Amino acid sequence: MVFQENAHNLADQLFGSRRIATARHNELLDNAGFDQDWWAVVQNPGKRAYERYLRLLPHLAATEIVSNPAELVALHEQTTIVDPHLGALLTVQVNLVLGTLLEQHSRTGEVAAALDDLLAGRAVGAYVLTEVGHGSDLNNLETVAEYDPADGGFVLHTPTDTAVKFMPTTAPAPVEGISRFGIVFARLVIDGVARGNYPFLVRLVDSDGTVRPGITIRPLPEKPGLAMDNSLTRFDHVRVSSECLLSHTGTRVDDNGVLIAPIPADNQAWRAISRVRLGRLCISAMATAVSRSALAIAAGHARQRDIAGMGGGRIPLAQVPAHTGPLLDAVADTYVAAAAVELALEAFTQAADEHADEQAPVLTDLVSLTKYLTTSTALRVCNEVRDRLGAQGVFAHNQIVTYRALRDAAATAEGDSYVIALQAAYRRLALPDEWTSESRDSLGSCDIDTPEAWLDWLSAREQYLQHRTLETFATTGGDRQERWDAVYDLALAAADAHITHRAARVMADRARLLPEGPRRLAENLLTLFAVRQCLTHGADLLPDGPFPKTPRSLRDMRIQLHSMLAPHLGELVDSLDLPPGLLPTTFGPDTYVTQYAQSLSEVGSGAPPRANGAPVRAASRGFRVFRRS
Repeated sequence: MVFQENAHNLADQLFGSRRIATARHNELLDNAGFDQDWWAVVQNPGKRAYERYLRLLPHLAATEIVSNPAELVALHEQTTIVDPHLGALLTVQVNLVLGTLLEQHSRTGEVAAALDDLLAGRAVGAYVLTEVGHGSDLNNLETVAEYDPADGGFVLHTPTDTAVKFMPTTAPAPVEGISRFGIVFARLVIDGVARGNYPFLVRLVDSDGTVRPGITIRPLPEKPGLAMDNSLTRFDHVRVSSECLLSHTGTRVDDNGVLIAPIPADNQAWRAISRVRLGRLCISAMATAVSRSALAIAAGHARQRDIAGMGGGRIPLAQVPAHTGPLLDAVADTYVAAAAVELALEAFTQAADEHADEQAPVLTDLVSLTKYLTTSTALRVCNEVRDRLGAQGVFAHNQIVTYRALRDAAATAEGDSYVIALQAAYRRLALPDEWTSESRDSLGSCDIDTPEAWLDWLSAREQYLQHRTLETFATTGGDRQERWDAVYDLALAAADAHITHRAARVMADRARLLPEGPRRLAENLLTLFAVRQCLTHGADLLPDGPFPKTPRSLRDMRIQLHSMLAPHLGELVDSLDLPPGLLPTTFGPDTYVTQYAQSLSEVGSGAPPRANGAPVRAASRGFRVFRRS
C-alpha cells in the first residue's frame, strides 16, 4: 500500500493536472485495435500507424485537443509509449497540420474543404517546410510562391536543387482511398519582390495515389527503426488559388497586388510556423516518454533476471548495485527532464491565459532548451537501458531499438536540438552578467541531505558559466561570427546549466508539497542529479568556478544515494505513469524465461505460438521454425 501511495504521489509531482488527460487517452488506447504481441513481426509498422491514426481520429476530439497544450502533450506522450510510429505520425497530423488549419483567420473555400477531409479521415496532411539546403535557417527558404495578377492565385516553384523539400511526409498514404495535401512553406513574391515566407495549401496526391501535375515526389530510403514516409519533393510551376495563402493574421493580396494584413515583420518566419513551438514541446514530452518507457522495461528485466553471485548462489539483478546504480542515475535524469516539460507547459499556459505573445523569443528559447535537454536525456537513457538489457535489448520485441529510433527522429524534428539550443545560447549573450565572488563564497555545505544547498550550487554554476561566456565574448577580437565561434561551447554550457537549474527548481518546488516519504525520495533523486552534474561537468568550472563544498567525495555521495534509492526503484519507475498493459514486452506477469519456454513447447503441437497468453496469428509472425526429429 505504501509502495502504491508513493508512486501515486510522485506521479502527481511529475505530471501535475495532465494526469486526467493521460487517463482519458489511455482508455482510447486500451482496446483490441492496439493489442500488442511481442512475438509478432509487423511487416509494415508505418501502415499500421496510419490505420491506428484513422481508427483513433473519430474519438480524439482533435479540434479541442489541438488548442489545449496539456491535452496535446498528454496525447503525444501516451501514443509514443504504445506505438512510437503512431506518436511520430500524430505530431504531424494533429499539431502541425490540423493546428495550422484551425489557426487560419478565415477557414472557407479550399481551407474548409481540406479541414473537412482531414477530420473525416479522407485525407492526411504534410508539413512541407525544410529543404535540402535549408533546415533551421528558415529565413533563407528558396521555394517560391509568385503572385499571378491574372487570376489572383500563386505559382509554386522549386528554383534550385537546394530548394527541393527534404523530409516532409508527402508520399501517397500507405492506406487505400486516402488523399494527401501539404502545408507548403515558400517565399511569397509580388512583382519580383520577396515579402516573407508563408504557408500555402497544396493538394499533393489524390485518393487513388496519383500525384498531382507539376509535383515530383520520391520516398527517401528507409529510416531504420522508425517507419515514416519521408520524401523528396519538387514543385514545377504548380498553380494554387488565392484561398491557399494561409495566415493567422488574414494575409491576402488585393486586386491591385497590395499585400494586406501581412504577418508582422518582427520574427516573421517563426510567426509563420507558429505551431512549431508547441510542436517542440510535444516532441520534448515524446522524448521524455521514451525515457520513461525504457526505464520501465529495464526495471521489469532487473526483477526477472538473476546472475551467479561471487559468494555462491544466484542474485537478482535488482539487488546488484553495478546494475541498478546506472539505472537510478537515468531515473534522476528523467525526473528532471519531465520537470522541464512541466516548466515549458506552464509557460505556454500562462502565455495563453495572459494573451501574451506565444511567438516571443523568451518562450521560443525555453522550449528549444527543453527539447535539447529532453532529447539528450533520452539518448543517455536509451543507451544505458539497451546495455543493461544485454542480449534482450537487441531484439525489436523488447522495444528499446524502436524507442531509440524515435529519440533520434525527435532530436532532428522541428529544429535540430543541438542547433536550436545554440540559437538560444546565442540570444543569451544579451542577458546581464549577475556573477559576483559572493555568489561563490555564500554557498553552503552540500551533502546527501541538503537539496536546497545543491539547488544554490546549480544556480551559482549557471551564473558563473554565463559570466565566463560574456567575458570571453567581450574580450575576443574579430567580427561577430568569429567572436561567437570562440565562445559557442561556453554559451551552450551556460544555457544547458540554465535549463537544468530551472527544471530542478520545479522538481524541488513540487516535492515540497508531497508527504514525507515520497518527498524524501524526490529530494534524494534531486541530490543525485546535482551530484552527477558536478561529476560530469565539473571541468567547466575550472579554474575559479563555484565547486560545491562537500564533506566527502562526490563518488561516495553518489554510491550512498544509490544505496538509499535502490530499494525504491520499483516505486520510482511506477511513478512514471505508464499505461497499464500497453507496454508489453517479454518482461510481463509471466517471466521472459516462461514465455520463451512456452513458445518452444508449442512448436509442432498444432497450436499457434502464444505470447503473453494470447494466440499469435501465423501469418503475422514473419519467422520460420526449424525442428529436428
